[in-house]
Amino acid sequence: MKYFLFNCLGNRDKEEYCFTVKTPDGGVGTYDLTSCLRLSDEYPDGIEPVFLKLDDRFPGLELASYIGNASNLLSFHTSAANLIYQLSEYEIELVPFTLLNPKGNVHSEEYVFVNPIGAIDCVNWNETVCTRRKNGDIANYEKIVMDKSKVKDFPNLFRIQNKSSLCVFSETIVDALMKAQHNNLVFIELEVA
Repeated sequence: MKYFLFNCLGNRDKEEYCFTVKTPDGGVGTYDLTSCLRLSDEYPDGIEPVFLKLDDRFPGLELASYIGNASNLLSFHTSAANLIYQLSEYEIELVPFTLLNPKGNVHSEEYVFVNPIGAIDCVNWNETVCTRRKNGDIANYEKIVMDKSKVKDFPNLFRIQNKSSLCVFSETIVDALMKAQHNNLVFIELEVA
């Protein structure tokens, strides 16, 4: 099985696609959506409406299967998110949000944030090229290599334990998304050693 790091920027060669550097407003924020937490535990009475606004510095307004962003958010169209959800054996949440155009008007209500719960110890530290913080987390990286001794237990979608803003997709999900012709998705194959 192959595994791929997901590039949350999307395909930046396609400037017509929606992209934003803005962070979510409303019920949840970026930290909530990238920290491995189960939001239903944090918000047992439900999440207030969530909004993501497009940035006027990026003129693209074309809706794609994924909304590229600079905050490592998994902001998928519901059709792509439902496919991911069906193929994920690990717990994930789907958090609806309203996409706003740069003027603040509703651009779409057909998107959700995919929130994988928890993180998995998967890094081969001998082969990975990165800088680590005092607590062991990855501060920045040049290359992440997955540990082949741990790979047999990896689910189809998960966050990396020491860098929870990074998500890994299995070839099962990648192939299904590509077969269904979802767009604006950039995957980088990870080495396993």
